[in-house]
Amino acid sequence: MKRGVVARRRSVGLALCLALAACAGLEEDVDVRGPERRELYAAWVGGHEMFRVEAGRIAADSELERLWAEDLVVILVASYSADGVAAIGERHGRFERARRELIALGEVAVVPLVEMVLVGNNLGAKLATDLLADGEQRSAAAILSRAMGGAPERARMRALQALEVLSWAGEAEDAVVERLIAVLLRDPAWVCRAQAAQCLVARADAAGAVVRVRGALSQGLVDPEEAVVDAACGALLELGDVEAVPALVNHLERLVREGAGLDRLRSGQAALKGLTGTRRALAPAQWRTLWAEQREFRQR
Repeated sequence: MKRGVVARRRSVGLALCLALAACAGLEEDVDVRGPERRELYAAWVGGHEMFRVEAGRIAADSELERLWAEDLVVILVASYSADGVAAIGERHGRFERARRELIALGEVAVVPLVEMVLVGNNLGAKLATDLLADGEQRSAAAILSRAMGGAPERARMRALQALEVLSWAGEAEDAVVERLIAVLLRDPAWVCRAQAAQCLVARADAAGAVVRVRGALSQGLVDPEEAVVDAACGALLELGDVEAVPALVNHLERLVREGAGLDRLRSGQAALKGLTGTRRALAPAQWRTLWAEQREFRQR
C-alpha cells in the first residue's frame, strides 16, 4: 500500500482545516483523507499491536511521517472535544495516545502544532501550546516567532502567549528575542505589544539578553497606549535589572510634566519601589538622588 508523494501533497494542511471545523465528527472527517491515511487511522484505532507494522512504515517514509503528524494533531483536538480523554484508572485514551505519540515524533510534529497555535480554535491552540512546551523542541519557538509575522491579531496574540512558555531556542534564540522586540515596539495591536513585554521577560535570562530586553522595555515606556506602558513597567520590575531605574525615573518625570494623575504614575512608582527596595513613592528628583546614592554604594 504505497501511495505516491504527489497524491499525498494534495492533502497538506487538511488536518488543520479539519481542526478549524472543530472536528465535529472524527470518523467522517477521516473519510476525506484518502485510502492510505484512512488505513493508518483505522490501524491506530485498533491499538498498539495492530499499529506496530504501520508505525515502522511511517518512520521509514518522511513524507508519510509528516502527514501522520498532521493527522495526530487532528486526533488530539477531536479526541479531547469528544471525551476521548482516558477515564480515571484508564491509561490509553485516544487523547493521551495522540499526545504521547506527537511528543515522540519530536521535530516532525512542530510545524503542524505551530500551525494549530496560529489558526486553530481556542481549544486547539491551547492543546498545541501545551504540547509544544512539554515536547521541549528547540525549533518550536523559532518557527513560531517567524510564522506569526503577518498573521491576524488573534493569531499573533496566541503565538506570543505560547512563546512565553516554549523552551529556549538555542542558536535561534537571538532571532526570537529580536522578533519579540519588534512586536513590542511596532506591532499595530496594543494587546500584542503589551503581551510582548511579558514574553520578553520570560525569555530574557535563558537568552542571555537581559540588557537588550531592558533597553527594549525602556523604549516601551513611551508607548502611546497606557496599558503597554504599564506592561513595560511591570516587566522591568520582573526583569529585576536595577539599571532600569534611570529610564523609569525619566518616565515619571515625563508624566509629571504632562500633568498625569496618580493612576498614571502607579505602575512606574511600583517598579521603582521594587527595584530599589524603597517603600515610599517619591518625586522624580528624589528618585534621582536615591539612585545616585545607591549606585555609589554599590561601586564601593
